[in-house]
Amino acid sequence: MNEKLCRFIFVMFIFLGLLTSAWAKNSKELISEVFMKFENAKYSEVIAVLNQLEKRIKPNAKNYNKVQGLVYYWKAMSYSRLNDYEFAEKFFIKALDLKYFTQDIYYEYGQVLYVASKYKRARIAFKKSVNSKYKVGVSLYYIAFISQELKDYKKAVRFYKMIERLPAEEKNSVLQAARMQVGDVYLQQIERGNDPFQGVKEYVIPQYEQALEVDEKSALAAQIRQKIESLQRKYEIVLFRMRNGKPTARPPHYIRANFLYGLNDNVSASSEDTKSNLSTEDYSSSYYEVGFFSRYSFYPSDSFAYAPEFSFGLTQYTSDSTNILPYNKYYVKGALKMNYEHSYKSRPATFYIDLDYTYNADDADADEEFAVSDNTYGITLSEELQFWQNNPSTFRFRFENISAQLEADKSTILSLTFEQVIYLSKVTLFSYNNYSVTNYSEETSQANNTTSLTTRLDAIFPTFYKLFNPTLYTSLTQLEYVENTSRGKPLLSKFGVNLNRPLSKKWYLTLDYSFGSQAADEDSDVYKQQLITLNLDYIY
Repeated sequence: MNEKLCRFIFVMFIFLGLLTSAWAKNSKELISEVFMKFENAKYSEVIAVLNQLEKRIKPNAKNYNKVQGLVYYWKAMSYSRLNDYEFAEKFFIKALDLKYFTQDIYYEYGQVLYVASKYKRARIAFKKSVNSKYKVGVSLYYIAFISQELKDYKKAVRFYKMIERLPAEEKNSVLQAARMQVGDVYLQQIERGNDPFQGVKEYVIPQYEQALEVDEKSALAAQIRQKIESLQRKYEIVLFRMRNGKPTARPPHYIRANFLYGLNDNVSASSEDTKSNLSTEDYSSSYYEVGFFSRYSFYPSDSFAYAPEFSFGLTQYTSDSTNILPYNKYYVKGALKMNYEHSYKSRPATFYIDLDYTYNADDADADEEFAVSDNTYGITLSEELQFWQNNPSTFRFRFENISAQLEADKSTILSLTFEQVIYLSKVTLFSYNNYSVTNYSEETSQANNTTSLTTRLDAIFPTFYKLFNPTLYTSLTQLEYVENTSRGKPLLSKFGVNLNRPLSKKWYLTLDYSFGSQAADEDSDVYKQQLITLNLDYIY
């Protein structure tokens, strides 16, 4: 209660002449005490003070009803705050019998009756609160909810809908809940019918979605989403599992953005002899990468799905050396991934067909300007199955056609890949094995035709003391120059450690260190390289 109201009540007491003159000064102090104690939630003390004041009211005074009604009102309010609803109801009734009125009296009285489960009387009180234009939105919500509890569904929906027409300041606090309750009413009625599927799809879920639109980040939003998903599962309106039991992507969209900062001590993979004739900035540089990836999955049936994808990435080195500028690049990629779900030995299996196109640009001329380097078209055929329960194996065949700007760089790549995941008790192993063949179309470039064999093993460990998720990895890549046997078979070995830490549900931080060393017959092919990166991912 504010100070103005305190003064107003006191002045009313004095000017109405309801206090004996001997007690007027003391009563002023008591009235101030009432409001001070009420504001400080000392409701029992408020009642005690009101009892003292009540004894001082002249029973035969002209405006006795107004002042006695005021005392009853504050007693009712105090008992209500003490959760003593029986006495609160008693004094609200006494105040109303004396025709005492404040704008909030019917709202407060209605809440007391509602808590006491006296629903019909509570509904009448809230209707009078609406007529008094006090908390109209909340009062309408109470009327509608009570009607719903009394199974008067038509009236419930009517009053919930009335909230929609109120000004924003009146309806904002209850609009989302009201729309959700309308959905509940619809559902209750529709599920009584013989064919609820169509009604749930056309009326109930759209109603819940309207409720969700009010505030998608509210506490109630999570409950509404759960209701929608529960119905989608129950009536199979949205596919949650494919026919082989494999879960679908929920939600169907996936978006990732990342920023990476790294240090590369041998960008150009130069030999030690070559590096000795260069300054450090000619072969070593920090760099950053910016990337974006998005995918949306569609499920036309329980055996077939497809997902368009879009991504781009930029790599920019901080060194302005002409030796390093050509490594600055960016790409834009579009892809269509299709998968057919089936089973192998009663276990989930998937056949994939991936089509992709990539536009690549770089600074090959070292003039600090990007220019197209090539357009790459690719197709990948994959089969994922489980030879061992819950340990997926994947076979991939990929063909790439690189349509480069320079004739000498035009080439094709054929590759075969085998991937295996092995879940152990305290570690997950991931094995990657790839064999690829690169052929250049120009005869002058065919000395660069190669075959390569790569094998990599990752050991993914559980969270370390709730700080980060560690991964250790090692790989070997052997390269063979088919048309230039004098270069031998360079062998590149790498090992590294990766530490990943979730910052929140959507933000992830990753620190990675790797060391690579290539052995070869020709000195120019021998090099060492260290790479350290810090990557921040945002996943939506």
